[in-house]
Amino acid sequence: MSNPASDPNMAYFPIRVVSSETGVNAITLRAWERRYGLIQPKRTAKGHRLYTEQDIRLIHQVVTLLNRGIPISQAQAMINNGEELPDAPLSAPAKPSQWQHYRERLHKAVQDFDDQQVAALFQEVSQFFPVDVAMRFLFIPLYHHLRDNLSQTLGMARLRFYAAILQARLASRLTEEYRDDHQQEEKAPQVLIANCTWEDDIQQLQLAILLKQLGLRPLWFSGMLTPNQLAELLQAKHWQAALFHIGTDQNAMQLGQLQRLAREGGLPVFVTGYHSNSQSNLLAHGLITLGDDTHQAALTIRDLLMSLPE
Repeated sequence: MSNPASDPNMAYFPIRVVSSETGVNAITLRAWERRYGLIQPKRTAKGHRLYTEQDIRLIHQVVTLLNRGIPISQAQAMINNGEELPDAPLSAPAKPSQWQHYRERLHKAVQDFDDQQVAALFQEVSQFFPVDVAMRFLFIPLYHHLRDNLSQTLGMARLRFYAAILQARLASRLTEEYRDDHQQEEKAPQVLIANCTWEDDIQQLQLAILLKQLGLRPLWFSGMLTPNQLAELLQAKHWQAALFHIGTDQNAMQLGQLQRLAREGGLPVFVTGYHSNSQSNLLAHGLITLGDDTHQAALTIRDLLMSLPE
């Protein structure tokens, strides 16, 4: 990255560049600004955020603190008090941190099917870290680990046990977010989020929370809904978009049903959970494919909906 001091035209960087440079997604950067005042970027005449080299350096330092398990509120206090912050790069080997301590506690609680300990850990972590940070560093990595090790003894049981708790916690957080900003939510674009498979709803709930943070109004429906049920739901209410988790085994008839939903509903239909080899076929059916990166998926949905005429 060039030095803006030597070229005034390169003094500021847009949020997309900063996100790529620091590894912090745009949703989190906005949350740090709005909720904690950690970063205060400049604004263009159209309201777009612009960051300086100093902002980028500060973001690196904040991430280093989070990697060490220091809560965001404590990081904010350190900045406000003018304390010396670490200069370790993101790629530096992490020292034993509070995150590792949390991971060990959570893993043991799941191994022991100790629902009270899992609940206590959720409560403890939520007091210190934003939900997207806690998901990234703690709760989702264990979910992926359990999903990838189903062949172990009691592997499926432990995944079902943990997924049920995780889903309940995410759903609760989603309704809390609605309650906090109810008046604003009523004016936001509405996104129907549903599952076309028997898989759990973890990814859909993650996306719903991120969409809420981006100013949209996601309405999540738990469990599996058939294409016919989805068609009835689309007719019952005015939506701005729909997001369906479709799984990897969609046949031609099911794809045709989804295509009709997109065409007859007259709204964008986003899909997740598909096999990468089927992406071109999904696009040919008029469906908008989203990758495995939930943060990028949320931004894609937001950007498309905000560009549509009212």
